[in-house]
Amino acid sequence: MISRLLKPWIGSMHIFLGMLLCFTTQGANLKSDIQNLSSPYNDTPNIIETKDGLLLVWASGSRPGYADVTIQQSRWDGKTWSPPTMVASHATKKTGAQQACWNPVLTKVSNGQLALFYQVGLSRETWSGRMKISYDGGHSWTQERKLRKGIHGPIKNKAIELKDGRLLCPSATANAGWRVHLEFVTPFRENWGFMKTKPLNFPGEYRATEPSILMHDDQNIQVLCRTKQGYLTGFWSYNGAKSWQPMERLAIPAPNSGFDAVKLNDGRFAIVYNHSPKLTDRINLAVSSNGKDWEAIEVLDQGPSEHFQNPSIIQTKDNQVHIVYTINQNRFQHVQMDPTLFKGKPIANGIWPIL
Repeated sequence: MISRLLKPWIGSMHIFLGMLLCFTTQGANLKSDIQNLSSPYNDTPNIIETKDGLLLVWASGSRPGYADVTIQQSRWDGKTWSPPTMVASHATKKTGAQQACWNPVLTKVSNGQLALFYQVGLSRETWSGRMKISYDGGHSWTQERKLRKGIHGPIKNKAIELKDGRLLCPSATANAGWRVHLEFVTPFRENWGFMKTKPLNFPGEYRATEPSILMHDDQNIQVLCRTKQGYLTGFWSYNGAKSWQPMERLAIPAPNSGFDAVKLNDGRFAIVYNHSPKLTDRINLAVSSNGKDWEAIEVLDQGPSEHFQNPSIIQTKDNQVHIVYTINQNRFQHVQMDPTLFKGKPIANGIWPIL
């Protein structure tokens, strides 16, 4: 169901098994052929704005974790998406055997570089972090760099640049239970510095992963997390990421499925997620002025036989909000929205209101 809030020239991008990338404008489908997109699995999209338009990356292959899963990218010029190209794959040094790539995340830094973070390995429990750098907005990339042991880079969701120029990366591990931690990345021209926090949750209480960071101001930073318990959790820093408060449950139901959040230019916060403790048959947009009290804005999409997952949300310089999410782990939808039209109703006791 297409939102009543979408701009008249809303974009809807579908990546199909057979090679199509679709853009919908006022109900008219404009389709362009996408070469070399025959993979049945396309998931975990991540979007960023560059000087040449939007850049989208995602994982693509046979199935999650299969050795043929690579990182693909496509560029949006305001009218069409470019044919996808492969930007990362991984082969082991010892045997040359291919290994799966996971969870690509694009990050811009103030020195003009664009970083692509991702993980490689057979599973969440065994993967390790990798990165590439672009000096031209994603048109070309350096060779793959291995992050030091224990550093994974941001897991699925965007990093945030702190006042001192360091990147604060939302990260997690799964080899000792689902545990969230944060990583601090210092960007240099060639060698980047990395450090990380201790785990910030205990699996016996919350089994959390794939955090998303909301920067309220230089001192107050909120982190939201996906969990296996059927709701979102969160925790705060009140001293500019020097220390962190205990993780707490939020009154927002959410299944064990990816979500994303962003701070809007007007000071509000937006979150895209599945408003259900178990189901992914709908994808929702909510906003908040304080990160605690949320208002329902729109059900972006729904269908009893569809699964909507792993959204990525940004706001561009023209103040438009762009959201890309996965449908059935094989195609994507791109939605463009005007946040000045975001008029919501309170989500009380975790219940999505009638809009």
